Amino acid sequence: MQKKRLLTDRSGELQEQIIAEQSKVLASEIDAQLMRSMYQELGWHEVILTPIDWEQCYHIDTWVEDNIKGAIWTHGLVWMFEKDRDAMWFKLRWLNGL
Repeated sequence: MQKKRLLTDRSGELQEQIIAEQSKVLASEIDAQLMRSMYQELGWHEVILTPIDWEQCYHIDTWVEDNIKGAIWTHGLVWMFEKDRDAMWFKLRWLNGL
């Protein structure tokens, strides 16, 4: 009987950990959607990339650091640019260049 309680207790802790982790993920996604909407209302320009690998992510980050002059915000594959020109250069380089 005692073994069953221990198993149940551990299982309960695991469920609580999973729920806590998933809650953080959901909160992060909601925050990102709110930020995205806010930037869109402010007139920022959105670019959404297709799925890419980690090596391409590194190259994009390096290119953005070297070439983008205005403010940016990114979450996953969504990029928001304050300046239209920056968004255009990003699209030309990374939507056609992948």
